[in-house]
Amino acid sequence: MRLARISVLPALLAGALLLPGCAELRTPRPRVELPLELVQGPEDPVRNSARLTAAAFDNQGAGLDGRPAETARAAARLEYLAQVLTTDARFAALPPGLSMSLRGAVREVRQAIGISATALPEQVIPALANAARVIETKGDTAAALPASMFQAGPALTLQRLGQPGPLPEAAIATGRTQEAIAALDSVDGWGGARDTDPLR
Repeated sequence: MRLARISVLPALLAGALLLPGCAELRTPRPRVELPLELVQGPEDPVRNSARLTAAAFDNQGAGLDGRPAETARAAARLEYLAQVLTTDARFAALPPGLSMSLRGAVREVRQAIGISATALPEQVIPALANAARVIETKGDTAAALPASMFQAGPALTLQRLGQPGPLPEAAIATGRTQEAIAALDSVDGWGGARDTDPLR
């Protein structure tokens, strides 16, 4: 009996050591929030972001040329939309291909601006919001555009924000997102009752 207890002990100790790791794997990623300065008016952040990003990237983002701060804000709202709408089960009523389209748009915009492909949305969103604020106030853009995230460096990143170039994937994805949300709103497609609308 003593031998049996001794042989079981290492297994129990190993299991105890693994528990913290298992708990870490079960822990959900932080919820992505949109800085209040990027939300205009009383509209909820998702509808607000959908409307503003669709307008910003209309005509492949031609209206962003020469407006680096607005480009940074548009990119932040796109990151927010892509993360929330593709990971939150409350938005399952949206067309299934929309998540892939939004992820493609994020990749396109990140490449155009020079943002690291491995940066997490919860890091990118506040960094872009801060960059927009610093650019408008003519602050220290070098500090606001850290090379760890903005891999092209502050000078080139600022130039790219001012001339992001044609962004066809972002135009298509954000236009489809706004249309899909409006279509569900028009037929009460979120579940048939006000309480089931995930945007309220």
